[in-house]
Amino acid sequence: MYTFGFITSPLQWLLILAIVLVIFGAKRLPEIGRGLGQSIREFKEEVSPEKTPGDKAKQVEATVINDDNQKS
Repeated sequence: MYTFGFITSPLQWLLILAIVLVIFGAKRLPEIGRGLGQSIREFKEEVSPEKTPGDKAKQVEATVINDDNQKS
């Protein structure tokens, strides 16, 4: 079983969850989770923008016009 640092038992997780509920309240927890998720998503997009399909560089066609008056 994977342990997160010093937290090894489910009882410790429940105690931490209860403390968080008391501090922030049940109504505010979804807002905090949503904000945290959005922040993580934005961070991942900024770190690796080439992996997103919509952000690929677009190829542009260009025509070169030779000027006969140019000195070589």
